[in-house]
Amino acid sequence: MSQSSRKELLRAYREREEIGGVYALVNADSGKRLVLSTTNIDKASSQLDFARATGLCVHPLLENDWKATGGASFSLEILERLRRGETQTEGEFTGDVRALEALWKERFGETELYR
Repeated sequence: MSQSSRKELLRAYREREEIGGVYALVNADSGKRLVLSTTNIDKASSQLDFARATGLCVHPLLENDWKATGGASFSLEILERLRRGETQTEGEFTGDVRALEALWKERFGETELYR
């Protein structure tokens, strides 16, 4: 790879749009959900796909139901997306995403959530 190609790839990586958000892993059998947040919302889907492919549970709170019903009974639901502001630091962005997660958890009843 040439030096100019490498620099161009690095520049494109740094300029990419960062989108975080809140998502839920939903158990179709019980209707329960695990609400989580991430600073890279696309990664959440990849993690679920990997867990299904390998048979490994995607999160410790889901382990018992994952073993009982299998990974196929879980789906990913994107609840809200959040773009990182141009002037936001990584810490500020992470804080905003976590605050959104807390708000979403309040919207669901205790019996609907994995805790």
